[in-house]
Amino acid sequence: MNGTSCPIKRSFALSRLLVWLLVLLLGLAWGCGRIRPVPEAFQPEAYTPVTIAQLQAPRKAGLASGQKVRVEGFFWQYLDYDPNLVANYASMVTRPVAWSRLRWAAMYQQRQMRGYYDRLALTPQQQVDWALRRLEQVRVYGQLAPLGWGVLYLQAHRLERLEDPVDLKYLPPAAPQESPTL
Repeated sequence: MNGTSCPIKRSFALSRLLVWLLVLLLGLAWGCGRIRPVPEAFQPEAYTPVTIAQLQAPRKAGLASGQKVRVEGFFWQYLDYDPNLVANYASMVTRPVAWSRLRWAAMYQQRQMRGYYDRLALTPQQQVDWALRRLEQVRVYGQLAPLGWGVLYLQAHRLERLEDPVDLKYLPPAAPQESPTL
């Protein structure tokens, strides 16, 4: 009798392990980043003004996923690294085509390069259309979205330049841009 119960216990333990792995994978897929569609109609009054400091600590600031916000800052550069490596790769597994089309960018809260924020997401087309220069003052309208593991990122919807283009000639040149990959 002992010889037959041992394989049953092993198969029960294996099936429990498989169920837990399935639940873990489903939870990981549910908690991964979302790419929300850009709203058709733009209504600036629907976007809550926030600071980069609030975006850096969204829970402490009372910000939530899905909230439309606008933030002013100074564009720094497009990133060659993932701002949240683990969550980003988990998101790429669940939505590889859509997620790989996002371009990550960084901003500073102040021109003196204080208040770094590196979770601004743009599409390749926005990158081309906006042609941002380093330390150009901008107002970004966007929506907070989950990157996974409790991290939020700002998905850009619209951008306004806040400086007179004549003054831009005194800014340092933009960082070299990669061509968008599709």
